[in-house]
Amino acid sequence: MNRQRARNGMTLMEVIVALGLLVVVMAALATVLTDSMRFNASSGKRSQAVQILNYLGRQVVGGNTALLPTQGNQMRWRRGELGNAFPELRRAGRGHANPDNYSAEIDNRGVPASLSGTGVTLNEYVIKVCWESAGKDVCVDATTLAAPPPSGGTPPPLPGIN
Repeated sequence: MNRQRARNGMTLMEVIVALGLLVVVMAALATVLTDSMRFNASSGKRSQAVQILNYLGRQVVGGNTALLPTQGNQMRWRRGELGNAFPELRRAGRGHANPDNYSAEIDNRGVPASLSGTGVTLNEYVIKVCWESAGKDVCVDATTLAAPPPSGGTPPPLPGIN
């Protein structure tokens, strides 16, 4: 009887069990694939936000007076405004690289306590860049020091930076 069964192939029950195992394995692989794609998209958005943050930080430290709010004030760009405000950010403007998918703000917090009384005139600027992920804002931020905005003209160069 065993020889005859070997010639006839697998039983219907064995085929059903094999297909069931295949379905379970494929479902697990699909879950891993979608999680990987979601993580990749999030990582791309975060990388682009950090690039925008780096760009804005360099502009602040470089003394770009258009980006230096007075002490205690903020400059803000909502989604859709960064690309028009900074056309140089549009060079790679597709997908995650589109600056219009991000909002940004620069906050002038004034002279930090650690520098008060030292004679050094630097303000603390907090730069924040946000994007939308899963219906809520996700942000990266950084703090830098730069010359305060001048009352007229351009700020003095910072040694070693400008």
